[in-house]
Amino acid sequence: MKQYVAEDYDSRAVEAARRVLLELTRVLGEYDEEIAVVGGWVPPLLIPGAGHIGSTDVDLALDHEAFQEPRYATLRALLQRSGYYADTEQNFVFYRDVLLRDGGDPDPVVIEVDLIAAEYGLADRRRRSQPVQDLRARKARGADLVFEQGLVEQVPVEGRLPSGAMFRTHIRVAGPVPFLVMKANALVRRDKPKDAYDIWFLLTNHPAGLDGLARAVAEHAGHGLVRESLSHLADAFASVDHVGPRGVADFFELEPGTEEYDRVRQDAFQRVGFILDNLGE
Repeated sequence: MKQYVAEDYDSRAVEAARRVLLELTRVLGEYDEEIAVVGGWVPPLLIPGAGHIGSTDVDLALDHEAFQEPRYATLRALLQRSGYYADTEQNFVFYRDVLLRDGGDPDPVVIEVDLIAAEYGLADRRRRSQPVQDLRARKARGADLVFEQGLVEQVPVEGRLPSGAMFRTHIRVAGPVPFLVMKANALVRRDKPKDAYDIWFLLTNHPAGLDGLARAVAEHAGHGLVRESLSHLADAFASVDHVGPRGVADFFELEPGTEEYDRVRQDAFQRVGFILDNLGE
């Protein structure tokens, strides 16, 4: 399987995904309190203007135990009436066709939307997904942490919808702690350099700085999922040659043996090391 690197993040696909992200705040607005953005869109939403590459899909965490009963309409109905269609095999995946009308490829850009929920709660632990109303959400370790008090942020966003109309709104986004927990768990479960890049980007650009991020993580270091993720981070960034630092350099497609390759690996190693070394007791 191809492991995507920076050059694979086509600007049109990123723009189409961002439009879908904005649209979903309207489509699923009645469930606003039970949904938050996770995954690759978290860094550019938390740190706008810092140059994050974005993402070509959209990951939504669902507080699956909070809204089993539908309100005006079910999640599935709301998505389908707005042009989203379900994957035929993965029942937690939906797609949205976006026609950009920007003079480029006349074909629509197909954007994947993944619905994610905590591992525990309603479903058999052996199952890969959680039931949510009349659909399912993929289990992801750490997703429940997103909805704990104080760990989700409201972020102002403005941009175009798939229709081309401008839209201004606020989006609920996983804060730095649940983001790092989920990314650390993803880092040890799949070979995807962008996971390491996303972690490095947050630690490099977040306005709280490394000191502030370390304090934020330390406040929740007693939580089992946080402790587990810190162990994963320590393993992945144990040296400049481990998968974390090398993943950052590989994402940028830097040539091994060059000064820049070594610099980026060292920078990633030191940033994660700072967080791990400054958690307090």
